Amino acid sequence: MMDKDEIMMLLDEIPHPAINYSLRKLGILTEIKVEGEKVSAVFAFPFPIAKIPIADRIIKSVAVTLENFNCSFIYTTRVMTESEKQNFLKLEQEAWKGL
Repeated sequence: MMDKDEIMMLLDEIPHPAINYSLRKLGILTEIKVEGEKVSAVFAFPFPIAKIPIADRIIKSVAVTLENFNCSFIYTTRVMTESEKQNFLKLEQEAWKGL
């Protein structure tokens, strides 16, 4: 069983599929809680999820990674605050690689 620090390090490495930064650095994967093998998190997207064509792909990348380490995963989604969105857009511009 992985401990909390190992799980957090694992989550730090999950990349965004179109931006050369991790989901955590971009502020997408937030509010992470680890209780034993149970992990919960919030996905904060810059726009409503219906307008994010790769949202399911992003969520699945985290879920599959955790499942591979025998962790259960629950999540919710929300829209970023304006300051979070501005930070995301700045980082996106710095590190855009495309799909």
